[in-house]
Amino acid sequence: MEPKTFVVQLNEHLSHLYSFARQINELDFAASLSGEFRGMQDAGWSTTITANEVFDELSILSQKTQPISKAEFRVMLMLYCQLSEAGGFYESLKNIMGVVTLKPYLLWPFKDLVRVKKTSARITGPNANATFRDLASSAKSIGLSRLSFLLEDAFRDDIRNGVSHADYVLWGDELRLRNRNGGHPDKLSIEEINEALTRGMGFFEILRDYNAASMRSFDPAKEIVGRLSANFPMSWTVHCDPQKQMFRISGSSPGPVTSPTYDRQVSINNRLGGKMLATYSTGSSDATQEILDHIGREGFEPNTVVMDSRQLADLVDDIEKLGIWDDRQPGASQGHVLLASPWGFRWLNTPSEFNTILEKPIFEFDMGTTDAVA
Repeated sequence: MEPKTFVVQLNEHLSHLYSFARQINELDFAASLSGEFRGMQDAGWSTTITANEVFDELSILSQKTQPISKAEFRVMLMLYCQLSEAGGFYESLKNIMGVVTLKPYLLWPFKDLVRVKKTSARITGPNANATFRDLASSAKSIGLSRLSFLLEDAFRDDIRNGVSHADYVLWGDELRLRNRNGGHPDKLSIEEINEALTRGMGFFEILRDYNAASMRSFDPAKEIVGRLSANFPMSWTVHCDPQKQMFRISGSSPGPVTSPTYDRQVSINNRLGGKMLATYSTGSSDATQEILDHIGREGFEPNTVVMDSRQLADLVDDIEKLGIWDDRQPGASQGHVLLASPWGFRWLNTPSEFNTILEKPIFEFDMGTTDAVA
């Protein structure tokens, strides 16, 4: 995929994920933004520090106006591999997708990918291939089919494998991947390498920008009644102090505390079925199918529930009693598809009405493809 198309689409679909997840559970969303977190510790132990340094170093090299040396080219490829392996940084994305499934915030979200050698108890964390396969699978499972596709394309496995295992040759203006342990040798041109570097750096930068902007949105501090990880619901305070470079979540309560807003959100979340969206219809018309097809083309795979007219009427009665209509669409008449999103239920009469639930991305990108290697 062309880097510009990749970056624009990634920006759009990450924006959808962040806005939806924040509405579902703002506390677990906030807790996810820092990436790797292992409890109380001295400064200088989070590998997200390394990830940010690697990105900055790679950016400096990619912006050089003079032709780079072979040694600099080699360093760029190694930094690219380091960026792809920054699993601690990508824990934020894994946990944010977990919010949609209603799973509690996890300190080790990639724990299931860790291997422990029986004889020596040696622990081996997942490599970039496994990490990004897992992220793509998670996106697919919550109904973000387009984001899943983009995550699979963020970093090139062949470059990472070849460079990490010294299974490559820099020959002229080519990167030759020998595949000495099996498989066909391959070669990549400077243009293909530039595209790979631009996609990988673009992915990291957009994710970093979304996390930083989301943190800053908690300045001034915000009080939220809700559930943080596996704790009972209570009142919490989320606070970002940009000057002190501090992001904090604090709370104290002798017992569970709820609010009408919290109870309403729980009622909505329970009807999404662990996905970003759910649709309810009798499934009996061309207009219904046209709407569902449009939602798919927009990059979503909602929970699709087909019911008879009596069941649909009973669901509408429950929505009325619980007050879980989407407040952004007051007074709408019955349509072909009943759509559930984290903001509540609404009717869709035409395919284009679906797009009105999608908020505008936080960032606007109008980039051209910038060569990383001269």
